[in-house]
Amino acid sequence: MQLILNSISTAAVNLLVFSAIPFLWWFFRHRKETSFFRWLGFIKPKLNGKWWTLVVFAIIYYFFYTFDFTRWIPQETMDYLENSGSVSVNAFAGIGAAAILPALIENFIANGVAEEILYRGFLCKLFCHKLGTVKGILLQAALFGLMHNALYLLAGLQVGLWYHTLMFLFTGMAALLLGWLNEKIYNGSILPSILLHGAGNFISSMLTAFSFL
Repeated sequence: MQLILNSISTAAVNLLVFSAIPFLWWFFRHRKETSFFRWLGFIKPKLNGKWWTLVVFAIIYYFFYTFDFTRWIPQETMDYLENSGSVSVNAFAGIGAAAILPALIENFIANGVAEEILYRGFLCKLFCHKLGTVKGILLQAALFGLMHNALYLLAGLQVGLWYHTLMFLFTGMAALLLGWLNEKIYNGSILPSILLHGAGNFISSMLTAFSFL
């Protein structure tokens, strides 16, 4: 029960923090034009172009997601991270089915919804409008990668420059793919990236919970 309450608390805090700037920006600049959620991209996904572009994306994303970048990380660093209380997924380690509900809450709301609101809903669309679609997607991806570096630094995790570099590249590439999915394959809806982001994190949590990692 405590784990569920912690996940609810994390989800609530993340939603407030990640939505604050987008909401204020919308309120002062766009509230007379459209609703907040439509402005962010909470609209029905509609495939742009040919169906095979989605198939190609799915193949690329599958190989990206299943690629184990941790093979390039020293074992002592991995052991350190797996035993750190600052790494959120460790809360689910080895607890099996008891992790399903709190992981669903944390992965789909605290990560999937909250992070997508700020990065693909707000920043990506803002940058795409100002700089063009490709540059906008690339810039939000870089900021998403840097956010993960910053979170590790704020948590006081001693992982070294090499780990930070790999983390930036891995999370940045994920953000690039999610931004591309929304803006180039679909019609600007952020629902596809919310579902994919949440599902990816949830799978990782389940692998940890059932001791597959």
